[in-house]
Amino acid sequence: MVNKGELNRLKVTVIAEDTVAYESPYLGQHGVSFLLTAERDGVAKNVLVDVAQNPTALLENMNRMQISLSCIDAVVLTHCHYDHTQGLTKVLKEIGKKEIAVVAHPDIFRPNFITDPYVRHVGVMDGDKKGDIEASGGTLYVTKDPLEVMPGLTTTGEVERVTEFEEVGIKLFTIQHSRVKRDEMLDDISLAANIKGKGVR
Repeated sequence: MVNKGELNRLKVTVIAEDTVAYESPYLGQHGVSFLLTAERDGVAKNVLVDVAQNPTALLENMNRMQISLSCIDAVVLTHCHYDHTQGLTKVLKEIGKKEIAVVAHPDIFRPNFITDPYVRHVGVMDGDKKGDIEASGGTLYVTKDPLEVMPGLTTTGEVERVTEFEEVGIKLFTIQHSRVKRDEMLDDISLAANIKGKGVR
């Protein structure tokens, strides 16, 4: 992974996750979404990492946090599952910008399904596919390589499965060349931040 720059500061704000404290005004949901505010040489950029699965709840939480959707400069999707990607096009429309970068692995739109307790698609849902994203103002940057979102903030790109303990955790399947096979979730990517005085996080 190439990351030549350094950030002066990185702020991580949790927008959505599975738990909500007692009497919290925020809405919980299965899945996650984070807002990264990365600062470098007086320039701050806001990167939305995943959108969880309920855009109405996501937007409500951002409203309660007084975070304007228009501040978002890019979106990174860490993998295909609906609890990280569902409602992306609604969020992009609310951001209201043209050609907003949407970074993901090129296999993110493949079939991804479970068979227990019955066959059910759990990947990117209809309404959030490639054409829908582009029609909603997103510009897709799909790559297996690390991608520098800004100097000091880079995606990992595809992480090779090289050790026995790297398991998906649940039985997931996909279809390749008309054949059903176990899905190794090679689209699972992360972000790495190189922060001045703290190193890579």
